[in-house]
Amino acid sequence: MFVNRTIKQMNPFEGLEDVDIRTAIANANGARGPSLFVPEAAFELLVRKQIERLREPGLQCIDVVYDEIQRIAKLADSTDVCRFPTLRDRIFDVVNKLLRSCVIPAQSMITNLIDVELSYINTL
Repeated sequence: MFVNRTIKQMNPFEGLEDVDIRTAIANANGARGPSLFVPEAAFELLVRKQIERLREPGLQCIDVVYDEIQRIAKLADSTDVCRFPTLRDRIFDVVNKLLRSCVIPAQSMITNLIDVELSYINTL
């Protein structure tokens, strides 16, 4: 819910000023002068900058999911397990250790997904 709201609130043109767009187009055109269409190089440069902005909300999503799963695990007490506090504590320790071991691979996956998107931008 948090990340969905965060991404929906993101303005795709935030951080892109008209001057930046004009400069990227002028640099891509070079000495040839103005052209009718936006050059691919300028488009890719501007799109890469905007895709990079998705990295932080993606990594925040991992933290939100981690916290939510921990909250659910704490609420999953059954009356049978509550009778054995040492067992309950040990179960929570194992679950937390498992969750912590999954955070770094998840962060790596999000980073890799953003990198994949940055490496190939379809201009067709």
